[in-house]
Amino acid sequence: MIDQKDIEKYTATYSVERLKSFIYSEQDTIEDVTNHYVDNMKISQALYPALCTLEIILRNAIDTILKIYISETWIEEELKNNVFLEKSDYQLLVNAYEATIKECKSSSKNITIGKIVANLNFGFWTNLCVKKYSPKIWNRMCCFKGVFVNYPNEKPEIALISKKLYKIRKFRNRIFHYEQIFKSPEKTLELYNNILEIISYLPNDNLQILGKTSTFLDLYNDLTKSNKQKT
Repeated sequence: MIDQKDIEKYTATYSVERLKSFIYSEQDTIEDVTNHYVDNMKISQALYPALCTLEIILRNAIDTILKIYISETWIEEELKNNVFLEKSDYQLLVNAYEATIKECKSSSKNITIGKIVANLNFGFWTNLCVKKYSPKIWNRMCCFKGVFVNYPNEKPEIALISKKLYKIRKFRNRIFHYEQIFKSPEKTLELYNNILEIISYLPNDNLQILGKTSTFLDLYNDLTKSNKQKT
């Protein structure tokens, strides 16, 4: 059992509310809680290469296809006319454009479309992968297969991909906000496998960066084995 006074010692640093989310059972001690917190940080760190790989390849694949089948200058045209994006997604584009202007002015660099693309967050690109954009993008076989080049079925199934991307995005946000993600290790593993699945549909990462940098499975196995031994 945890003494309230033990956990209140961390009020000014990690906060009582946050640490309480790392209490996994009534038998947990403050040492267990801090160990859970450390394990959570480690596993979150180990997920970064997979999340990074997914985000970068997804955004570049979509941008490339839109340049081919919509317009080479689709971003510039959209900023001026807003005929393609839904209102909320258009605002994300405007925000990225304005952020890019500020960054380039402060560093005396030229504004480029590549910089704007890089400033468009993961939410923007996953928002494009939903059914409402099917008439504009995904019903075109050339667009769907141009992005999800290794998708196993002939029929475009953006709704299925969208559901997995939504879960991955929520998972990513929890990680980037330093929240608890490892109370149920099997769920963490499932989401990791979902990330790998979506990556497998996208253009091949010829640099093999993920394979060279990911330590997730080794760490996952070590932590779950260690936790089993303690119980």
